[in-house]
Amino acid sequence: MQYFLNGLPIGAIYALVALGYSLIYASAGVLNWSQGDMVMLGAYIGYLLYRLLGINFVVSLGVSMVAVALIGMLVERSVLRPLRKRQAPAINMVIATLGVAIISRNIALVIWGPDAQAFPSPVGSSSVQMGSLSIIPQDILIVSVGLAVMLFLQYFLGYTREGKALRAVAQDRAAAILMGVDVKNSDALAFAVSSMMGAAAGILIAPVFFVTFNMGSGIGLKGFVAAVVGGLGNIPGAIAGGFFLGLTESMAGGKISSGYRDVIAFVLLILVLWLKPSGLFSRRIHQKV
Repeated sequence: MQYFLNGLPIGAIYALVALGYSLIYASAGVLNWSQGDMVMLGAYIGYLLYRLLGINFVVSLGVSMVAVALIGMLVERSVLRPLRKRQAPAINMVIATLGVAIISRNIALVIWGPDAQAFPSPVGSSSVQMGSLSIIPQDILIVSVGLAVMLFLQYFLGYTREGKALRAVAQDRAAAILMGVDVKNSDALAFAVSSMMGAAAGILIAPVFFVTFNMGSGIGLKGFVAAVVGGLGNIPGAIAGGFFLGLTESMAGGKISSGYRDVIAFVLLILVLWLKPSGLFSRRIHQKV
């Protein structure tokens, strides 16, 4: 049970990052390799607001999500939209997002330097004992806020005009165009929402790990693994894949060795690609977005 509780918060982080990958892939058809660096930018902006300026944590969370959403829209408009207009191959757009990731890391390195920054937890760092179980308040915050953000995304996609347009573009881009959906706005919105997911993951995980300019690379890769495990482009599957990966890492790390956590994640990725390329949860969940 302790391993299960330890796996829930990191699973929520993986799920948020995986949601970003799947949302952009489903709607815009692009594999966004800068998604992990949206996590890093969200953590640094949250650090600036909460630690340096002393702004309330909830306000810092909201402002960082909005700020990174604007950055995501800027990336889509300035980098990917011109490539799509020129009908560039999909691999060109993937490479472009990788370039955005490298540029983001170097900008963060120039602004904040190479030293890791400590991000104090807004709910304290002392663990709470419940019988033989040890619960950290920050873990409760991560799971609670993470689930709230996921529920908000489901509401947005299911009950708003813009969310329904995103779903239409994901199901059939050509048909959505014929029905009058502005796919350019949908693409920009997909990047904005996915960047918000990444920013939320960044500011939530910052008190657990130090904030560094390259923190997004590892989290981004794990989020990609979670997205593939759940079925790339499958929104509910991304959530399930994130929690599945987090719990698997926690169980295996506790029973075998914590040094094998990364190995276990990528062995799982290879097995899924080999045995069920469409994702472990693709059969249960047919709706992409």
